[in-house]
Amino acid sequence: MPDRRNDDVAFDVLGDVLETLRFRGTIFFRSELAAPWGIFLDPVGLPRFHIALSGSCYVGGDDFDDLEVREMGIVMLPVDNSHWIADQPGRELVASARAGEACELNNPLFQQGKITNRIMCGIVHYDQDSPHPLLDSLPKILSFPEFEPTEPIWITVTLIDAQMRSVNDRTRSIVDRLTEVLFLQLLNCYVERNQDATGFLAALRDRRVQHALMLIHREPAFDWSLSLLGERVGMSRATLVRHFKDTVGVAPMTYILNWRLAKAYNLVKHTCMPLEQIADNVGFASSRSLSKAFRRCYQLTPKELRNRLPDNQN
Repeated sequence: MPDRRNDDVAFDVLGDVLETLRFRGTIFFRSELAAPWGIFLDPVGLPRFHIALSGSCYVGGDDFDDLEVREMGIVMLPVDNSHWIADQPGRELVASARAGEACELNNPLFQQGKITNRIMCGIVHYDQDSPHPLLDSLPKILSFPEFEPTEPIWITVTLIDAQMRSVNDRTRSIVDRLTEVLFLQLLNCYVERNQDATGFLAALRDRRVQHALMLIHREPAFDWSLSLLGERVGMSRATLVRHFKDTVGVAPMTYILNWRLAKAYNLVKHTCMPLEQIADNVGFASSRSLSKAFRRCYQLTPKELRNRLPDNQN
């Protein structure tokens, strides 16, 4: 049984979600641009963000109104649809693939005349086969107004920009890790700044529900019950279920099962750990019970998943 004295030990629930679902960031476009300029981005189904390093620009799409991104501001699209970014609305748009290829060939577009903007664009990949209510709790677009140079988020942006200036194989991995840090910082910033946050991120603002999530994520293999979890966070069973469902979107025991399966999926896909050990690590009585639950969730068994992976996947 988890030690009651450790119940208040901080555990990074959001970081655990990002690590388990293997959120991995990278910068896919960085350039200096001379107005007029405009870039169209096709939908990719992954979170993308745009940073106005210098000069203001605009972002627009079919699902949201045109939005100004002021200098030292960031806009993020958590569940990405097609959209555009330009120095002003109404510009002729060039496909992002073409703009990116031009930069890679050291012949960037939009260089005629005085440079008016410097932008950096990032994307976050994650294991989309493992569903989690995190991204469902985010709006279509998140806007972060101008940051101060000394704020941690902008310090991370500055570090990424500095690394991008020295392009080689060693700095690429540093840029990717810093981009993941930036994504986590932006999510935390959104939670802190938005009292009207909904879903999973709203749960992180609810002291008792957040405490329940912390316990679940810290000890996913423990034999949790509603009674014990409610006792730990100071709520009755009924109150815990109601608060948990209102914020997270599912009942506590359903969340526990789903999270165990997400942890198992990560271990099956990305490690060579024996299935019996995985079952024990995430809270299943045996590899057989894990396989049954795994099939119900993912429509294939852990063994079948591993058989489909390339030899170097792990």
